[in-house]
Amino acid sequence: MSRPLSFHQMEAFRAVVLTGTTVAAARMLHTTQPSISRLIHQAQAASGLKLFVNDRGRLQLTREGRHLFETVQQHFQGFERIEQTVAALRASGAGVFRIASTPSLAQGILPQVLERFTRNRPQVHLSVDTPSSPQIEDGLRQGRFDIALSNRLFEGAEFATQELTQHEAVLVCAPGHPFGARRSVSVADLRGQALISLPAHDVIELELARALASRKVAVSVKMETIYSATICTFAAQGLGVGLVNPYIAGVFRERLCIRRFTPRIPVRTFAVFARFAPASELAEQFLQELQAVMGSDEWAPGRLATARPA
Repeated sequence: MSRPLSFHQMEAFRAVVLTGTTVAAARMLHTTQPSISRLIHQAQAASGLKLFVNDRGRLQLTREGRHLFETVQQHFQGFERIEQTVAALRASGAGVFRIASTPSLAQGILPQVLERFTRNRPQVHLSVDTPSSPQIEDGLRQGRFDIALSNRLFEGAEFATQELTQHEAVLVCAPGHPFGARRSVSVADLRGQALISLPAHDVIELELARALASRKVAVSVKMETIYSATICTFAAQGLGVGLVNPYIAGVFRERLCIRRFTPRIPVRTFAVFARFAPASELAEQFLQELQAVMGSDEWAPGRLATARPA
């Protein structure tokens, strides 16, 4: 019958995984090699699992051990976040302002917002995380984030959501692509094109799929990636064309042709809070800076469009 693992058993298990040997794990934890071996033996006995196999003197994780390590690592990362928060409170008394953002908004919008936000608040310690949307939802529920930014509407009574702005998706392609000679590109123009797309559940991809289906437009090749930034880098390399939000397109404007796309595909941006934790004064101030940056017409396709090189 399995028993709960103790903290010391989990600590020893994690150290062995990170270092590869019980000797190195002992050095890491400032203890002895027999102590580490004993704790690993106890962990395997308590869990009823074989966690390691010996491969020429180095301990290799089993499949069960790998799954356990993922959970143990999350546990210790939580401790590390606590230590970072304590250190920040000691240093400034202001605490940590914790932001979660989808990767494309973190790259395309946050640098400008944070420059404005920190200009007169040098004492504020920032933590910026770029997890997936489900991870953002879980983090808000658990109180790990003060504010979250997303292009997807979070549904559920536990979330307080504010729409910040609405722009439109833009088409990106390599500077030498024929689309560079046009002011705009229509969905019909995608016929036969190599299309680099986001996963099917993404809001831009859903709208694009509807537009392609309604006009019976078939693309010749389809590459899928989870990151809008990857679409931009692939498009700049001439691997195809893609639709992305205007914020990430702006990051790559020196390497891409950016064109208006029809039919218009809206890109909505939301600020999300946990309803059980009212927005702090810092969050309200951050939101003001965010609205100022996102309200700019810099993100309009006409402003983003880059001329086709000669």
